[in-house]
Amino acid sequence: MSKMRFAVHLPGGHLLPENRRLMVQMGCTDVIGNGPRGVLYGAPRATPMTEVWDYADIMLDKAQVERDGLRFEVLEDAPNAEKIFWNLPDKEEQLENFCTSLKNLGDAGIKVIKVQHMPPVRLMIPRTYHDKPTRGGATSTAFDYDDIKNAPATSKYGTYTEEEVWENIEYFLKGTLPTAEKAGVVVTFHPDDPPISPIQGFPRPLRSVEAFDRLLEIVPSENIGLNFCQGCFAEMGVDVPAAIRHFGKKIFFAHFRNIIGSVKEPGGFQEIFHDDPAGRVDMFEAMKAYYEIGFEGPMRPDHAPRMEFDDRISGGVPGYLLLGKVFAMGYLKGLAESVEKMGY
Repeated sequence: MSKMRFAVHLPGGHLLPENRRLMVQMGCTDVIGNGPRGVLYGAPRATPMTEVWDYADIMLDKAQVERDGLRFEVLEDAPNAEKIFWNLPDKEEQLENFCTSLKNLGDAGIKVIKVQHMPPVRLMIPRTYHDKPTRGGATSTAFDYDDIKNAPATSKYGTYTEEEVWENIEYFLKGTLPTAEKAGVVVTFHPDDPPISPIQGFPRPLRSVEAFDRLLEIVPSENIGLNFCQGCFAEMGVDVPAAIRHFGKKIFFAHFRNIIGSVKEPGGFQEIFHDDPAGRVDMFEAMKAYYEIGFEGPMRPDHAPRMEFDDRISGGVPGYLLLGKVFAMGYLKGLAESVEKMGY
């Protein structure tokens, strides 16, 4: 039986030494990192945003993480690909730059990346509530499609049909996967979040199990797969443990999350504590499913509620505060130990 690998996103990111120390104290094995550009969750990156990810910049992050005894093999991020996915001028040059970055990533020992194809609109991960009450007065994010379904398109790039988006994804895959195979890097996709279409005028094709089946068939390759966000699959209303078993070895890293509701139900969905028995996902059965498929991780707890004292002890944005992630990590590790010791 494989041993589960754990990671966590904390306010300020993995560049903060105190965050890495806390990760080790919690028993994490991995950092699911970000590339050397921009700002994510309030964490300044090592270098300004750049089209090509330089080998030295990648290794700078990797060396910092590995000095603390954590693995650095998976990135929750990828080089710029907006022009490719939205068929914009100079997409050919961006594709060439992306492939150069893939080679540098492989040379640096990065094994998995996550590409971001969601539309260039103001709300990349739309939520219609950021402070909806949940257990004990904690608050969390929620989404009700009725509140946003008529929002006007806001992109400067115009409008697209769903088939046009699929054509752009195919162009990306055919242009990058041969290089990814040579570099030894797996390119993964995350579901559209929320998995419903359209949002602000944009089609969002990666919103079902069937859509991911289609994605994986465009260019059959061992170097394409899923960042399996079980929260997003729960938002779709599907059986999450069944979806884990369905995709099997195509899952290269996972987000462990629970919700109530779904995008298709009146009132939408709300993100809740990972251990909340009211949740849509049977978390123990989900953990069993990961072990059954031989999942080799890493896995991290995803969006968590804002808890008492969060505002005093840490910054961050809703879903990415400190205490909820620490609590979720303990629950996640307990589930994994239970499954391992029971021999599922």
